[in-house]
Order: sequence, then C-alpha cells, then structure tokens
Amino acid sequence: MIKSNTFSIGNLTKFFFLNLFLLPIYPDNLKPSCIVLFFVFTIYSAFTKKKDNKKRPKKYVYLLLINISIFVVLLLSIMYSSNIAVGLEYMFRLLPILLFPISFFLLKSNQNIFSKTLFTKAKLLFFSSTLLLFIAVFFVFYFRGFVTENYFLNYSYRIIFQLGKYSMHPIYASLITSIALIFSVSLYQQHKYKLLIILGDVLLLINLILLSRKSAIIIMGLLFLVFLFFKLKTSLKVKLISVSLLICFFILIGKFIPDISNRFTELNSVFDEHKISSTNLRVNISKLTIKAISKEPFLGYGVGDTKDILTDLQQKNTFFKGNYYNTHNQFLGFTLASGVIGLVFFIVFLLTNLKLVFNKSFEQLAILMLFISLMFIENILDRQNGVIYFALIINYFSFYNLINSPK
Repeated sequence: MIKSNTFSIGNLTKFFFLNLFLLPIYPDNLKPSCIVLFFVFTIYSAFTKKKDNKKRPKKYVYLLLINISIFVVLLLSIMYSSNIAVGLEYMFRLLPILLFPISFFLLKSNQNIFSKTLFTKAKLLFFSSTLLLFIAVFFVFYFRGFVTENYFLNYSYRIIFQLGKYSMHPIYASLITSIALIFSVSLYQQHKYKLLIILGDVLLLINLILLSRKSAIIIMGLLFLVFLFFKLKTSLKVKLISVSLLICFFILIGKFIPDISNRFTELNSVFDEHKISSTNLRVNISKLTIKAISKEPFLGYGVGDTKDILTDLQQKNTFFKGNYYNTHNQFLGFTLASGVIGLVFFIVFLLTNLKLVFNKSFEQLAILMLFISLMFIENILDRQNGVIYFALIINYFSFYNLINSPK
C-alpha cells in the first residue's frame, strides 16, 4: 500500500508539473488554478517523503531566498502605500514569483522532476501547445470571416480583443511563440520529432511575423545570429549565406507587411511630441518615471501608489491626452515602486539566475535574455501571462541546473 501511494504521488507530481507547460492552451481564467494545484500538491508530496540530507541545502536555501526576495520587497512596500487595495491586487497577481521557487525548492530531491527526460517532455509540450493555440486562433478567425486581404494588418488587433479568455497582448503572444521557437532547437535533435519541429517552426515563424512586434522580431534575429556564429558548428560560407537570407527576410517583411513597416518607420518620429507612436510613447513615459523616481529614490512610492503617481504626472502632460500608461520598463517600474533598494534586489535576482544558466545551455540563456530584453520596453510582470511564464521558466531553469551540477 505504501509503495502504491508513493508511486501515485510520483506520477501526480509529474502530471501537475508537465501540465504547467500546457498553459498556452488554457484560458486565462484557468491558468492560476493550474499553478495553485501544482503548489498544493508539491507541498503534500514534499511532506509525505523523507527528507534528503545528502543534498547541499545551503545552495538551495540561498537560491530560494534570492528568488522570493523581489516578491518580499514589493510586499513590504505596501506598508508605505496609500492605496493598499491596489497594492494587494498587484501582489496577488505576482504570486507565481513566490509559489514557483518554493515549489521547486520543496521538490529538489525529486530526481524525476529535474531529469533531462522530463525536461525534454516539458519543452515538447510547450512547443506543441503553443503551436496548437495559434493554429486554433487561425481557424477561429477563418470561420469568423476575418481572413481577408487585411489579415496581416488586423491580426495583432484581433488577438487583443476578439478571443475572449484567450485574448492577449501581441507582445505576450510573441513571447510564448519565441520561447517555443527556441525550445525547438534542442527538440530538433530528437530524431522522432524532426518533422513536427520543421513544420511547427514554419507556422510559428509566420505567427511571429503576423503579430508584428518589432522588438520580439529584432531580439529573435539577434539571438539567431549569436547562435549561428558562436554555437552552430558549420562552415563560414553557410553562416554568411544565412546572414544574407536573414537580411533579405527582414527587408521583405518590412516592405510587404504594413503593420511591421509602420512600426519601423515610426522611429522617425521618436522626438515628435505631436505624434504618438509606440517608441516615442516609451521615451516620454521614461522621462516622467525618472522625474517621479528622483523625488523618492530610495524606497519608492510603494507598489500600491505607482499608478496614482504616473496618472497624476501624465494628466499634466498634454502628450498623453488624458490616458494612463504604465512605465513600459520593468526596471523603472521596480524602482518607482520600491526605490533603488528594490532595483538592487531585482538586479541581484536576475544576475543570480543568469549565472546558473550561463555556459550551461544556450537555449536557457537565450530565453532569459529574451525576457530581460523585453523588460526594457514592457512591464512583463504586470500582466498574468508575463509573470506566469517568467516565474515558471526562470525558477525551473535555475533549480534544474543547480540540482544537476557536479557534486
């Protein structure tokens, strides 16, 4: 009976873990439930097994403390926030930053969860679920009559507003598409998946183009060049041909896809205060945010008051026309909420996790660099999709590498 229970616990732990990599196909209202189920079952699983004293607990405790520190710092900032309700709402959305490191810390002695075999299955599930999601999106749009000559122009707009619980901002759709593409590099090496990966990559690449986020496209292009020249073992001739094809690819999509070409031509109006574009909007928001930070540089305003502070400044500035925008920069967002102290904790958190993936896996490093790069232009952790995928991936990568490091 004891063996049967242990066997069942082990299988259920793997099930709830792998289920996390199917999150792309879950509607937004069910994703938190999947995380809570994983966390609750992890606690049950951890406390029904004997403690493993052979592991090096100090390293795991240190990683745990570092990875929950940014949650704790922001939580403490509520103490000097005026708008506590908004602060608590934000912290509730940020819970994956707390739950995932605790979960993986408790599972540190579970060899199956941190095995290469299960990691490969997790990557395959994420790749397949992301691919399935956007194939389904295409068919939904097709049967609704949205696939017209303006499909390229309207696709990113429809992703935001016309998918119900599956609606998402194009930057987060681009994020999961990019992660799936990066995972596909190692999955391609598994011979039985090659056809799926080739076909899937073509479709996901088309999806990334349709989403028309110049930031994601540029970052993926740069990551591809780094992989091509520093990681891929092939001749210089092949590398130069690949670069030429990439340049031609960028020129063609810029010329024939209006939404992308418009986003690049808007760079000409970066400093035009009479014309709002995604680029000069970020420039102006950054200026206001830095101005606000200069008045409360050490502790910030508290996570509950950042929206009120920015709203007040933006209403006084005619450029924003009475609309509210967040900082569109995760680093400035942390500093505004918790001051330079919070920013230091955030940077230490990022550097600690980068150190654990550096020289371990280009795949993992590329995904973390993707997240960090996007953090310079978006508040990734302000949205459910951003915080869930970031917290899951960065914590699993770090604990996976720490657990599988040489004894």
